[in-house]
Amino acid sequence: MKKLVIIGGGPAGCMAAISAKTHHPEMEVILIERNARLGEKLRLSGGGRCNISANVTNQVVIEQTPRHGRFLYASLESMNPPLIKKFFSERGCPLVEEDHQRLFPQSHKASDVMDVLVREMNKLGVKIILHTKVEHVDLKKNHIQTSETVYKFDHCIIAVGGLSYPHTGSDGELLLKMKSYLEISELYPAETPLVSHEAFIQSKCIQGISLKDVSLTLYIEGKKKKQVIHDLLFTHFGLSGPAALQCSSVCRDCFVKKQKVMCKLDMLPQFKYHEVENMLKTHSLKEVCLKYQLPARLIKAYEMLSIDLSEIEFLKAWPIHIHDMRGFNQAFVTSGGVSVKEIDPKTMKSKSFPLLSVCGEALDVHSHTGGFNITIAMSTGYHAGKNFKD
Repeated sequence: MKKLVIIGGGPAGCMAAISAKTHHPEMEVILIERNARLGEKLRLSGGGRCNISANVTNQVVIEQTPRHGRFLYASLESMNPPLIKKFFSERGCPLVEEDHQRLFPQSHKASDVMDVLVREMNKLGVKIILHTKVEHVDLKKNHIQTSETVYKFDHCIIAVGGLSYPHTGSDGELLLKMKSYLEISELYPAETPLVSHEAFIQSKCIQGISLKDVSLTLYIEGKKKKQVIHDLLFTHFGLSGPAALQCSSVCRDCFVKKQKVMCKLDMLPQFKYHEVENMLKTHSLKEVCLKYQLPARLIKAYEMLSIDLSEIEFLKAWPIHIHDMRGFNQAFVTSGGVSVKEIDPKTMKSKSFPLLSVCGEALDVHSHTGGFNITIAMSTGYHAGKNFKD
């Protein structure tokens, strides 16, 4: 019996195993995971609730993927948001839509998502090997060296993830070892919070305030680079939440080049500048904030800024200087990985080593938060498992 070995037990690896055994039942499918259980990172996603996907079209997934989104056209035909929703609903884990079209399990438990994947693999006869670290992959001898033994394979799928949340075992070590076979783009944190040394941030007077559907515009050396309308969270070190995370995708090179980075925050994007100006002629700043459900604590920040900032600027164009980004410990995803030039998007197989496929976060593809990265992991994993055979 021919043998497929999959390295990595996250959503990409699990979907690859399910797809492989579904489409090629004659194959022996082995899934190797270094942790004591599968899906450690997925179990943390969405605050333990698992924002598994988004109720959007394939085109929106591609548009929400700033890093090589066009690579995904073929894989999204194999597995996409509607098919993900169907897959889990048919297996007793219905998905429900929340704000910004995000999909969560109805139970609000990430563990239920993993339970479905594990049950399906067990039903299909996938052999799952836990608590086993892969030390080396030899593509010339077709074997995998683990901490315990050597596995021969007829095909290997790499689904090891990136470097984000390294405490879950996703440390990128094996990925970097593959450099002898594949081009690996530089790995760095993406979709990560922004650090600001502004006095109102450092004072922690607005720490914990969250704002819904505000506009955050990113400027590099005074030039507008990106605008996002989404939720924002003030932290003890700077800005987080989807608006800040999406802006971080274009910040990294700026800090390397020591360029000046600034965001302008519009807390009332539903109104034009002159409309807010007219409000402030008849209402105090506090009254406007309360009327439109902006936390009164924001006034404390304005009091620290009032010498240099008018009330209208505070509400519609609040400048916040950004000085750094958080690292892999807080990054939602890794940018970089196996270069998409190395991989055939129609099959997920290596162009140089056809007995090897790569999927999930190990690829140099990343998306914004909101369920898109798990969608990509499941999509590329399913596609790899379906198409690894000639």
